[in-house]
Amino acid sequence: MNHFFHKELETFRSHLVLMAEKSIDLLTLSLRSLFENDASIIGDAKNRDDEIDQLEMAIDQEAIRYLSLRAPVASDLRLVTVGMKASHELERVGDEATSIAIRTQRLLLKSSVKDFYSIPKMSKIVLEMLRDAIESFLNGDNSRASAIRRRDRKVNSLNRSNRKKITQYVMENPEHSQVGIELIFISKSLERIADHATNIAEEVIFLYSGEDVRHTPKETS
Repeated sequence: MNHFFHKELETFRSHLVLMAEKSIDLLTLSLRSLFENDASIIGDAKNRDDEIDQLEMAIDQEAIRYLSLRAPVASDLRLVTVGMKASHELERVGDEATSIAIRTQRLLLKSSVKDFYSIPKMSKIVLEMLRDAIESFLNGDNSRASAIRRRDRKVNSLNRSNRKKITQYVMENPEHSQVGIELIFISKSLERIADHATNIAEEVIFLYSGEDVRHTPKETS
């Protein structure tokens, strides 16, 4: 019977990992479309969000079934609860990545983008945060999870810088206001994705240490 329970948890865990991989792939594809001015891959990016939504529902169903029927011990209870929360965060990552794809499509209808400001740097950090959040979950790595929280401050700073610089550009070049607005929202989507990665990291810290750090200050690196 214990072996059966273990198999259920492994299925739950593997679905969460698959959802994370698909979320990262979707974001990578959306950003590639943006930076390469390539509208041909946007349709594929938008379609992938449906797969992520389906995985979220499957994970919720598996978790509810396990919690309802198996009377899990405390450690397994925390694993399933944190896994459910992480899947919700990953679903939101998929939504924001899709938003980037949609805004990129609008941009490319106007013209190719010449200046991405700090969006490429933000993208690199955010993708690393997402990957590290999942790795910390799989490996019980609280140190890596804590580092994610610190990097979130850098992403927030870059987003503020983008908003300020792009707003100034739009004021000086009102004919490019639509391009500027889309870039501001793309930057904001990346900032939100960093928040979702940070939320996963904080749940990982709780899962493996029992410490709730959600409303504690993020240390500077």
